[in-house]
Amino acid sequence: MAIKKQEVNVHGIFQNTAEFFEQFRGKIIPSHDIKQTDFKDKKVAIIGADQHTVTHLELISQSAQFIKVFQITPHFVLPNTERGLQRLINHPLVIKNRRLFNSRVKSLLALRYLDSQVQDAWTRRQLTPNVAAANKVFLKSDSYYTALQKENCKLITWPVVKISADAVQSMEGIEHLVDIIITTY
Repeated sequence: MAIKKQEVNVHGIFQNTAEFFEQFRGKIIPSHDIKQTDFKDKKVAIIGADQHTVTHLELISQSAQFIKVFQITPHFVLPNTERGLQRLINHPLVIKNRRLFNSRVKSLLALRYLDSQVQDAWTRRQLTPNVAAANKVFLKSDSYYTALQKENCKLITWPVVKISADAVQSMEGIEHLVDIIITTY
């Protein structure tokens, strides 16, 4: 019997995502359908991060039994309010190098926001994005870090290697039982 080789991309997700989720018997929803889904007393896995998952994690945590957030690459999270930053960026002296300055300032603000929201040093380290990354992703939420620190929410930074009928298996070998998978891919 020939074993079909599957390649893992940079996010820890198999290239052919349809085959990857094929065995799962629970509910698989895209992140943009979070508001239309009932999470009451469900075990939820969030694979990846985008604006929808970051914005609505607090909403999910209020009704779900447990949430496991699978995140390989941390993203920059800014608070929803940025008025002061926009005034600074629109200053005439900054306009010439606006894109570069905008990215640097936002990165620093995101790191400072992370420091102010997450007290545990190990969790903060796991959530700290790479400041030197070329393509930075900036997400906005006032409650993301608060929701991640709740009792019913756990951050998992190991890549996902397999999804079975009722669980998500991370590279560390642990199978996480789930009812719903929210995917950002």
